[in-house]
Amino acid sequence: MLKRFFVTIAIVLGITIIIAKVQPLDFENPGNRRLLKTEEGNYWYYRSQPEKSMFLNVEGISTIYLRSFSVAKVHKPKVIISLGKDKKTYDLTLKEQKDGFYIYDEITIPVPEGAKKMELLCYERSIYFRPFYTPAPKTKPKSFKPPNLVVKAHGGIINISHNGTESQYYTFNSSQSFKFTLNNGRNAIVYVRARLHNNTLPIFELYRNGELVDSYEFSLQRSTKYKAPGVNYLSIGKKIDLPPNSGTTEYELRAKSDHMFFARPVLLKQN
Repeated sequence: MLKRFFVTIAIVLGITIIIAKVQPLDFENPGNRRLLKTEEGNYWYYRSQPEKSMFLNVEGISTIYLRSFSVAKVHKPKVIISLGKDKKTYDLTLKEQKDGFYIYDEITIPVPEGAKKMELLCYERSIYFRPFYTPAPKTKPKSFKPPNLVVKAHGGIINISHNGTESQYYTFNSSQSFKFTLNNGRNAIVYVRARLHNNTLPIFELYRNGELVDSYEFSLQRSTKYKAPGVNYLSIGKKIDLPPNSGTTEYELRAKSDHMFFARPVLLKQN
């Protein structure tokens, strides 16, 4: 019993959702009107002028749901629907009698592709109609979320190994800086190393949104644990803690000495 109850509730909810999605349409040349109040809503229904058709714009619509009722009992009620070259007569089947109205079952009318107008003709003056349709669901625009870290410019990529593992570094020098962007409020640190030669001290500068943050100088001390292909002498690494980021921040590392540098930005875990 409990299972049947929940199934019934689910069906009722499903029907309610379907009904809620259906929207009324207006005839281009309606005649007299009457208000019909039902559980599905309160809508005006229309009949045509004597011996005339009513027209409906159906461009971009795939299906019409035609509802109708009569203020008098009609023997074999019918309605003639024309869509382009297609013409069809539909029988109106009595659904219920309520408050003096004879309410008919809803008619589902497929709209041929490319059809722009629907013509409705009914010779019975006591019958009123209202067309409905289901609007296409509105697609919500997808909000674009940029990557947390975007590398904008560098002089090349090199793998630096340590204890059998390799990490990817971006190179920069006096002719090509290293640029990257932090998005979505993410924070990061940057590991930097330099290629040692000529007994001169490697120097580079860090810029944040175009403004100088600090200048960094390496010693001539060589690393014995980190190796890079084609680099005989690799400096001891520097770990740079970047300033807190509340949104989007542009960073740039510029070489101030005639050295090749290797940088590796690493995102910090969010709290």
